[in-house]
Amino acid sequence: MSKVNISIEQLFELGAHFGHRKRFWNPHMEDYIFCEKNNIHIIDLYKTQEKIVELYETFRKLSSVGNKVMIVGTKRVASSYVSEFGEKTGMPYISHRWLGGMLTNWKTIKVPINKLLEYQENKASGELESMIKKEAVMLEKEMKKLSLVFDGVKDMKGLPDALFVIDVENEKIAVQEALKMGIPVYGLVDTNSNPSNLTNFVPINDDSSKTIKFVLNLLSEAILEGQDSARKQGLVQKLDGDKGPKVFSLNTTTKAVSVKAEEKPEAEVEAKAEVKEKAEVKKEETVETKKATTAKKPAAKKATTTKKATTAKKPAAKKATTAKKPAAKKTDK
Repeated sequence: MSKVNISIEQLFELGAHFGHRKRFWNPHMEDYIFCEKNNIHIIDLYKTQEKIVELYETFRKLSSVGNKVMIVGTKRVASSYVSEFGEKTGMPYISHRWLGGMLTNWKTIKVPINKLLEYQENKASGELESMIKKEAVMLEKEMKKLSLVFDGVKDMKGLPDALFVIDVENEKIAVQEALKMGIPVYGLVDTNSNPSNLTNFVPINDDSSKTIKFVLNLLSEAILEGQDSARKQGLVQKLDGDKGPKVFSLNTTTKAVSVKAEEKPEAEVEAKAEVKEKAEVKKEETVETKKATTAKKPAAKKATTTKKATTAKKPAAKKATTAKKPAAKKTDK
């Protein structure tokens, strides 16, 4: 509360307490309604004060780490303030119209963004002046259409880390896409909205230009404060393709990490040398034994060949004995 000076009198003068009519109320907002007057719900400003302080701290922490927060507000009441917020803080924003698939189908959305960047480069280089007038006028018209939708997102190279929405009911598609992609959603919520899917929210009159301007100015201060602390720490944001933002350090004053090996005592070094010598001796012995075994194997083969020769000679001896027997019988007669 010391950093953010918000009084309930300020909020009351801005008209932040006015909700919607009783018949349009959402039961999820029952805890944030103070009373009812002339069939109109009155928002509890003490709770709005607490929630604004919480949101201020979360946005300051997000920006201090280098994270990107996309702000979405396509209402006529809020569009001008949203674009100012994006230009002031350098955060991506959508102030004209939310295209379906801005988060869930980012690769296809990048195609018209690249076209817009090409047209802007051609205009800056002076190529449009050398073209035919009709073609130059057509290109300028197309560039204006693309810039209305994609001007706040043309420098965004990946998905944001958080989404801030003005009027959750009006930006239902944006909230659904962020929840599908696992991106935390913050927003301004009136008495007719359902805040159950949001990570954090501010119960406030989201139809008043004064309240929207007041909240966005506070949040822009929080983001700028976080960015200053990140610069002091030497943190810089790096967008790594479609994988989203990453943070790395550029501190030149930080000490270089020593990669040298630690000095070890001599006893340990000698013990390791002895172990290495023993291992080498064992390797040499195993090599010698392998050689001896390979030398003995052919001798064994020779012995087997001699056995085959003896077995071949045996039938010849049997034949000789059978031939001699009948001759002996004839002499007896």
